Amino acid sequence: MTMIAVCTGGIIGGVEEDALPETCCRATIWVGFGQAAYLGPSLKLDAHSGSVDCFAYGVDAPFTLRTGGTGERRVRGALIPARTTHQVIADGRMLFLYFEPGLADTADDRIRTATGLLRSDPGQSAARVAAAIGLSTSRFLHLFPLSTGTSFRRCRLWVRMRHVAAAVSRGADLTRASAEAGFVSPSHFSDSFHAMFGLTASALLATARLVVS
Repeated sequence: MTMIAVCTGGIIGGVEEDALPETCCRATIWVGFGQAAYLGPSLKLDAHSGSVDCFAYGVDAPFTLRTGGTGERRVRGALIPARTTHQVIADGRMLFLYFEPGLADTADDRIRTATGLLRSDPGQSAARVAAAIGLSTSRFLHLFPLSTGTSFRRCRLWVRMRHVAAAVSRGADLTRASAEAGFVSPSHFSDSFHAMFGLTASALLATARLVVS
């Protein structure tokens, strides 16, 4: 059963803040090794299912979180596990923190090695990565979500998205960046991005500043 941890507090620094309008400020996206973040307007996201764990926080006010498992709740913050279909309905600014799987706290050294291989080349297949760490493909696909909380396919998709962000930050357009990251077509990338984040990449980049480290 998917568990979503929530917090309902509505005060930041001892002062309760009113929600700011959607157009109050430009958004910023930070993408780094092992994590990413978004701070800005809520963007009226569609329902989506992330590839990695996400912490969502209503900077100016609580927000409504809709999920298939728990229905609709009014919360200030929530930790949303990977592969959980949900929708965030908010006014004012939102903070989203994304945590990439397979970091130093992964118990299985083989899976830690696998995620390192995947980060260096997101085009690799499960069979190729499994062979590199001495596992059968079926065993590898069984162990991967136990250690990381997400599937190999979802993790590979996340890494590809990170590669797209890095290429865009260097001046590439989305078509070129997505092809270099392993997406078979622009529509494949667009559909995957929308399913993962609840909006299109072009819509996000039109309103946000991208910072990649």
